[in-house]
Amino acid sequence: MTVYRGIDVSDLSRFGLRRHPLYMGIAFLVIIEATVSATLIVSYLYLMANADAWPPPGVEPPGLLWPTVNMVLLLCSAVTMWWAGWGIDRHNQRVLTLGIGASTLLATVVLVFRTMQLGEFGIGWQDHAYGSIVWTITGFHFVHVASAVGGTAVVTFLAWRGHFTAVRQLGVVVDTLYWYFVAAAWVPFYVVLYWVPRFI
Repeated sequence: MTVYRGIDVSDLSRFGLRRHPLYMGIAFLVIIEATVSATLIVSYLYLMANADAWPPPGVEPPGLLWPTVNMVLLLCSAVTMWWAGWGIDRHNQRVLTLGIGASTLLATVVLVFRTMQLGEFGIGWQDHAYGSIVWTITGFHFVHVASAVGGTAVVTFLAWRGHFTAVRQLGVVVDTLYWYFVAAAWVPFYVVLYWVPRFI
């Protein structure tokens, strides 16, 4: 008969699982997606550098209201995700559930505002290179926020059911890592899409 001996991992931090395949998978996913994000930004800047006018004549840069509100909401959602992790580290299921739930709600509001923003672009993706890259970057990030909301809704449900503990929280850790990326990715996109055309 084989006897398996366990090891005491109770003193590990919530990020002590960095060698787990799921953690590594999400970490590499973030690296890949960050590379795609950088490529989109470089593509935008390349198109802008080679255009006679940017945006094209008769086209105004997209409005600042909804993108700015979205950035504030996404950064707030990163704070509530951090709060959720802080809570589970201290065996506080209530803080975990409230923090993750708040993040999901904030990002859902972002999706609503982003949809309103898309309706106000006044340009189509097929109109010119400017329209194409603006729609591509905005749509790319929209899909990421939507996927983060879907995944975090599942984590929220599991947290509400008491699935996670200070020891068993890999799902929270990888969800938090991806969430931080999605929130942070909007900052350079926001600067490039909404401020660069106003000053260059």
